[in-house]
Amino acid sequence: MVTQVSANTSSSSTPSKPTSYRISLFDAMKFNGPAPELINGRLAMVGLLAAAQREMECGELALSQLQHISLGTCALLLVGVVYASLVPITKGVKQEAFGPFSPRAETTNGRAAMLGFAVLCALESAAGVSFF
Repeated sequence: MVTQVSANTSSSSTPSKPTSYRISLFDAMKFNGPAPELINGRLAMVGLLAAAQREMECGELALSQLQHISLGTCALLLVGVVYASLVPITKGVKQEAFGPFSPRAETTNGRAAMLGFAVLCALESAAGVSFF
């Protein structure tokens, strides 16, 4: 549910301030809300790059990397990405393109990273060797 917040409660003689639209946390996190795909895509992009880097360094498979990750590192990454994604969404900030960085490109790259990470894990499980 989008709630409308108006800053003007005085008489009609003063000019009104712009109206801002805020989204509740519940509405942002709905199945069809703006947050779940954005957050999962951002986490997949970071995770795929981190897994590829670790594989190139020591040859450890992606699934075994997930088993050996420290809880503190995982929690810090999750909290940071989720918080940084949810604050602009709940404040009603409009996503705008910045050069080649557009909301559509971020969604496409996030979807590709989610699919890529799943395919990477499947290939490594079947072959038993690291992909990178």
